[in-house]
Amino acid sequence: GDGRTEYIQEATRTSADSYITGFLLGNKWVGKRILKEAGVAVPEGKLYSIEAAALADFPHFQEGQWVVKPKTTNFGVGITLLSENVIEDDFRVAVARAFSEDETIIIERFVPGIECRFLVIGDECVAVLHRVPANVVGDGQHTISQLVEIKNTDPRRGTGYRTPLEKIALGDVELAELASQGLTLDSVPEHNQQIFLRRNSNISTGGDSIDYTDKVHPDYKAIAVKAAHAVGSNICGVDIILSDFSSSPSPTNHGVIELNYNPVLYFHDYPFEGENRHTARYVLDLLGF
Repeated sequence: GDGRTEYIQEATRTSADSYITGFLLGNKWVGKRILKEAGVAVPEGKLYSIEAAALADFPHFQEGQWVVKPKTTNFGVGITLLSENVIEDDFRVAVARAFSEDETIIIERFVPGIECRFLVIGDECVAVLHRVPANVVGDGQHTISQLVEIKNTDPRRGTGYRTPLEKIALGDVELAELASQGLTLDSVPEHNQQIFLRRNSNISTGGDSIDYTDKVHPDYKAIAVKAAHAVGSNICGVDIILSDFSSSPSPTNHGVIELNYNPVLYFHDYPFEGENRHTARYVLDLLGF
């Protein structure tokens, strides 16, 4: 070798990305503005720093579905999906939840479809992962509580981000989501009936990771690379919602919802379903090793 030393911190913080890139991607609003200017499809949205101003705009958000989230958030904290024709009380709660996590919040249009994480390293999209919210599949015998317990015995599930998948929790959010479906922990789902315990699909809240690298239309990979390059990022997790992953993108069938600095690699290497993409080798190639 050339005697050079490179440091890799946390997940993928390296010398390949500048200090400013981290700040850019930490501010979701600025990241979206840059993408929009670069011609990348992003959902329309509004930014609020004053709670009263957001609440005053309630009529604007009654039609269609909207997502309320903190401007800077990780692991899906403080995010609420508003249903169509949302009532004002629910809107108020969602806004308060987002403001409890940040001084500024974003309310943006919900893009229907499946969410995929595109891992961009250098000039290439090296892995694509579809993330499914925390769920259990019924067998006609066990309760939801028991099904969660069984699913959590998978050795790939742990706590504190030390394993490829997180154990499914049964906290207030999960209980509220079940209640919205008329279910409790003692409900017994039918055979093959899939029950979702959350709406957000983060792996950190018990979601499943399914490898889509070979399934997704290659044009989406190109969009992910374009998005990462627009913000000057060499190692980037690009979250795209697609209504049809197998056909080519159009301006209305997808949206880039988030760019992630310092993306984790392990869930591409140890997915719930699919093959190991051995992503670390691409980082080493990028750094010239």
